[in-house]
Amino acid sequence: MHKKYSGYARQSSMPRQRLGRRADTKTYLLRRAVFIVAIVLTLSFIGKAVLSFFSAEYVSLELSGNMHYTDLQIYDALGKQLQNIVTDSEEQTANYLKENLSYIKDARITKQVMKRLLTIEITEREPFAILRSDFTTDVPVDQNGSFFLVDSEGHVLKHIDRQETGPLIPEQFREMVVLKAKTDKMPKVGTAIKMPEVVLGLEVLKTALLRERNLSTQIESIDASDSRKIKLQLDAFPVSVWLAADTIELGLHHIALFLKHRKTEVRKLIQESSAEVQPYLDARFQDTMYLGGLAENE
Repeated sequence: MHKKYSGYARQSSMPRQRLGRRADTKTYLLRRAVFIVAIVLTLSFIGKAVLSFFSAEYVSLELSGNMHYTDLQIYDALGKQLQNIVTDSEEQTANYLKENLSYIKDARITKQVMKRLLTIEITEREPFAILRSDFTTDVPVDQNGSFFLVDSEGHVLKHIDRQETGPLIPEQFREMVVLKAKTDKMPKVGTAIKMPEVVLGLEVLKTALLRERNLSTQIESIDASDSRKIKLQLDAFPVSVWLAADTIELGLHHIALFLKHRKTEVRKLIQESSAEVQPYLDARFQDTMYLGGLAENE
């Protein structure tokens, strides 16, 4: 009787051990969950404290590289963006500046949270040429022939308002080359122009500056609406000069040599020609320069 009772006692203790282990596991998981929640709440509190510590009204702004915009203009452009400078990435802040200030090409942002200091290193776009936009659609007369200031990439920096400046290009821009283009909509400040004639005109001007510096200073305007007959108008030289898109560098070189050695001769021929004929200098061929004339009705 005693042995049977002892065996029964050993068998009945096993389920109780299992129940004890399950209870311990639940307690461990509950404590771990409470610990994780406590960590999350603590980090949230710290993050909120940092954001409050780095609030916009206490931020110091340190700028460099800005020539066109004052520190105050850049600070004003950031506006409410300063409230998010901790949570937003440096790239987001830089893109915000580039989207809202047309002269800014790039901005390197550095944030020093504990010093409450925002450092911005600005790279500005340089004015390169004037775009004259003639509209193909019906627009008011005072809007046709609008002028825009662009950089070497065709990025529109500014609209030159004719109501303020009159029909002529303002004095500070008159030494710049005018690119002629026709379009059906107004170019937008802060965006790059992708019109083929503008891209080609910029290529001609950049090639001239790089390869034929003296000639580039004489260029008044470029009309690249026809890639097979790009028209250059030169300063103090009453002849329209023609280029082709596939021989830009060679054509510019021939024009420079021709003007250097035959300019006086060309002037004499023009004076002797009929007043009804518009002379031109054709530099579209590899080994030959042509001096010709077109009647006004052609």
